[in-house]
Amino acid sequence: MARRIRRPIKETLVIVTEGQADAAFTNHLKSIYGVGNPKVTAKSAGGKGPSNVIGDAIGTHKSYGCDRVACLLDTDLDWPVTKRKQAQQKKIRLIGSTPCLEGLLLNILGIDVPQLSDDCKAILHPMLAGKPTDKNSYAILFTEEVLNSARERVESLDTLIKIIAGELK
Repeated sequence: MARRIRRPIKETLVIVTEGQADAAFTNHLKSIYGVGNPKVTAKSAGGKGPSNVIGDAIGTHKSYGCDRVACLLDTDLDWPVTKRKQAQQKKIRLIGSTPCLEGLLLNILGIDVPQLSDDCKAILHPMLAGKPTDKNSYAILFTEEVLNSARERVESLDTLIKIIAGELK
């Protein structure tokens, strides 16, 4: 008679992001800090503002069958109070990129962050090794050493890494 092997049950975490570039950067972080538990999936909400992104996260929480959902979204537009309350009730952690992903990335690199998202993109995109929607584009600039150093002063990055590593629920 064959012995039944019991496998440990892994937690699942879906990180809903504003766009494809945010998902690519999240996947880059996952490749460095992911420990396998939780199993992390980055999902783009396709933009359309914070209401859509938070709404997508709430819908993902209902329908994906995952244990936890987090949300990485830009702060250049106000987050609707009702959506924030709904997310809080579902225990969906909202992590802000100020004013956008590119602003967060410039902050990680210690470069002054312009107020406008388009200006942030104009500075950061030429620095990347490829398309912003490819996770490999972030590997050269955002090494583990750079990210670990920036965690101490960039709270959003620290929170995102802790969630991916399973240190924060």
